[in-house]
Amino acid sequence: MVLGYVPLMVLAVLAVVACLRLASAAIDVRSAAAAAARQASLASTPAGSRLAGGDAASFTLTGRGVPCQRSTVTVDPGAFVPGGQVSATVTCSVRLEDLYGLGVPGAVTISATSRQPLDPFRTQP
Repeated sequence: MVLGYVPLMVLAVLAVVACLRLASAAIDVRSAAAAAARQASLASTPAGSRLAGGDAASFTLTGRGVPCQRSTVTVDPGAFVPGGQVSATVTCSVRLEDLYGLGVPGAVTISATSRQPLDPFRTQP
């Protein structure tokens, strides 16, 4: 009877590991989107905001060790006028195929969007 429980316990442990990996990746992707939007809102031009947002998201994902197979960062500066809004979307494909026995897909895509206001008192370049 004990031998019957061992495979079930292994599957339960793998399921917990998969859930923890997905939860951790979701938190890190949200954090990367927030960092990207914040840095994009501090830039002085729309092109600069795209560059700064992409760099901030990449730095955050790399620094936290997120196991992304593929990641994309999209920064939308909008009209880029004082009082406007900048948004950043980060998408990350997290590998799960190394968790054998669960039947989960090879990767799960996690996406997060964050928005930051532009300073209403900033001067136009």
